[in-house]
Amino acid sequence: MKRYSIGIALMLLMAGCSKMQDAGPLNQLTEGLVFDSTDRNGFYAEQYVNDIYASLPNGFNRIDGNLLDAATDDAVTSQDGTNIDFLTKGFLNSSLNPDDAWAKNYAGIRKVNLLLAKIDVVPVPAKIPFWKAEARALRALFYFELVKRYGGVPLVGDALLNTDAPANFKRNTFEECINYIVSECDAVKGLVKTDPLSSADYGRMSAGVVLAVKTRTLLYAASPLYNGGNTGITAEQKLVQGYAAYDAERWNKAAAAANELITGGKFSLEATFNNVFINRKNAEVILAFLRPVTSDLETNNGPVGYAVAGNGNGRTSPTQNLVDAFPMNNGLAITESGSGYSAASPYTNRDPRLANTVLFNGASWLNRPLQTYEGGLDKPNKNTTQTKTSYYLRKFLGNFATQAQYSNQNHNFPIFRYAEVLLSYAEAANEYSGAGTSIAYTQLKAIRKRAGIAAGADNNYGLKANMTQTEMREAIRLERRLEMAYEEQRYWDARRWKIAEQAFNTQLGGMKITNTAGVLTYEKVPVQPIRFTAPAMYFYPIPFSELSKNTNLIQNAGW
Repeated sequence: MKRYSIGIALMLLMAGCSKMQDAGPLNQLTEGLVFDSTDRNGFYAEQYVNDIYASLPNGFNRIDGNLLDAATDDAVTSQDGTNIDFLTKGFLNSSLNPDDAWAKNYAGIRKVNLLLAKIDVVPVPAKIPFWKAEARALRALFYFELVKRYGGVPLVGDALLNTDAPANFKRNTFEECINYIVSECDAVKGLVKTDPLSSADYGRMSAGVVLAVKTRTLLYAASPLYNGGNTGITAEQKLVQGYAAYDAERWNKAAAAANELITGGKFSLEATFNNVFINRKNAEVILAFLRPVTSDLETNNGPVGYAVAGNGNGRTSPTQNLVDAFPMNNGLAITESGSGYSAASPYTNRDPRLANTVLFNGASWLNRPLQTYEGGLDKPNKNTTQTKTSYYLRKFLGNFATQAQYSNQNHNFPIFRYAEVLLSYAEAANEYSGAGTSIAYTQLKAIRKRAGIAAGADNNYGLKANMTQTEMREAIRLERRLEMAYEEQRYWDARRWKIAEQAFNTQLGGMKITNTAGVLTYEKVPVQPIRFTAPAMYFYPIPFSELSKNTNLIQNAGW
């Protein structure tokens, strides 16, 4: 089932409307048809439940044709004058925000509340408890998507609101929102289905998904931005933008939630990193935004120098900043003594995830080596959109090294996956217990082993032994950046860690490659700056349209 592309848009008529003799197109269904006491199979009600999933995050080229990571230090857009500039150049304001998710998530919450209010009339008692539970789990995730952007938002309970809502609600505190999301996860985790990988329930809000929502929520809540880290703002703003004071126990709660998911035994790391993103059903992806098979990621992001049948638009240019962050295949940073890095052959013997994340000069693609040297087929320097950094996106794309042209692939956006849970467990345990806890070492080594990094004589996969808490913190943050690149993690991680004012106020770079009679020379060059305005940009502004409709809302600091 193309679960998230059904698109029922209810025309919310009065509840007592008569049933249509001919249902007609799904986008013309009325409330009375969907929640129908004579529908013995619950067909339309199930379509309505499926339609709620359309409000899940889908991160592929969603910001005016760009990945959200093009607003970080990991990528730049190859296009000029797109809306991503509002996030990268400090143009963001309460009226212009290309990532404004307020209306979308409250629309999802409204769908859930309507289902909870109306579903009991449908004569399918065996299905209704599962539908209610997964709808509540979806609502918890929608609230998390709001809270990570805006801080505390109005909690509307089960209230049925009109499409312009929430009207006249005040913002709940950050703490109240976190408590609500966690309590909903705890309430439904035993009511949803388990985690089958081969049944028709794949892709739904299962017990593992609920724990993943809880884990990420608690991890964010424990992080520096929210955990007593907001200073220099009004008392009222401080309550909606985080906790009033730091509490280390919040890290312990996040670690416990991650450990509960891990010990449940339902998920595991895939054997091959790239297979995580192209195998439709696998044991690592806990929840994905399900999409029909397409080749749109390849045509949006693939290299530009191929024939029409295989041509890409090259919209995403990975940065040198990210490429340099990948270690060697012995796990050592390229700047470390003994790493084996060569500036004359910069992509040789690197962490295998680099080649699975970034397409670089000489990489095999569509039956030929990529040419991103100056004047090469994939960087012709003519009046065309092309890479700005000499790199193209590789992650998420199908295996087209030896294919003649693109074909349809499974491109489901990973919302939660097991590797993130391991990293969250490592981070929370290290922050709570300190001194490079063994839990953190165990998780990082598992991820590096799967990546293909050599174990080394000490079996540490390039990790320094006996790290301090600070050293381990930096190791975890680096691993998260590399492992989760382009999955909409870096953008939010830099904010919750409160490092965005350093990481996103910097010069982004690329590689200038010169081909002289077949001899390549490499020069790291600046490409463009990125700007982050602190402290305002740590939180999004409440949309001006919402403030105009509801005078009870207070704006976030700096806006």
